[in-house]
Amino acid sequence: MSRASVHVRPVDLGDIPALVSLTRSFDLSAGTFSGRPLLDSSEDRLSTRFAEIISDGSRHLLVAVDDSVGSRGGIVGLLVTRCDEIGAIDLTPVLHVSHLLVDPRFRRRGIGRQLLGAVVHMADERGIDHVLATAASGSREGNRYLARIGFAPLVSARIASTSVLRRTLGMADAPERIAVLRRARLVRGTRGLAAGRVARRGA
Repeated sequence: MSRASVHVRPVDLGDIPALVSLTRSFDLSAGTFSGRPLLDSSEDRLSTRFAEIISDGSRHLLVAVDDSVGSRGGIVGLLVTRCDEIGAIDLTPVLHVSHLLVDPRFRRRGIGRQLLGAVVHMADERGIDHVLATAASGSREGNRYLARIGFAPLVSARIASTSVLRRTLGMADAPERIAVLRRARLVRGTRGLAAGRVARRGA
């Protein structure tokens, strides 16, 4: 396969089986696909999700296709992008790229660069000056690749579950405390009603 034989185009619904096959060629349980393990990586779930993304239209999916490759309809790469903004006060429009995937069998052949080149054209058409790319923190290869082609670090994003934060912030018993406070309020309310009834009877 030569680089000249590969072209990039928008995805369509007929590509879904090939997209499912491509994504399942990665270790989805390790978070290399999306930055976190997929709870349900079955073919049915992935097919449904791709159909939802394509129909929704808020994200744009681009595929790299080589017509000389018989498997997966010639799809050898995928990229997902959407218009976004960074910064809470001084907003900067960006074209946000995620899920840059190239079939492991066809890497180091310029496919990723062609997909990103298409994103540059999309940004130019929309008058957007910056492209933001995200990769799983544990993907050394993905992060090194992005650094090599000019992506600089922006922020270090970290994620925690609310249960972890409750524990580390000393809030492990918060639900129990809330329940106790609610019971106390109910008891006070009941006592207040009873006292009111007694006062009315005495009057």
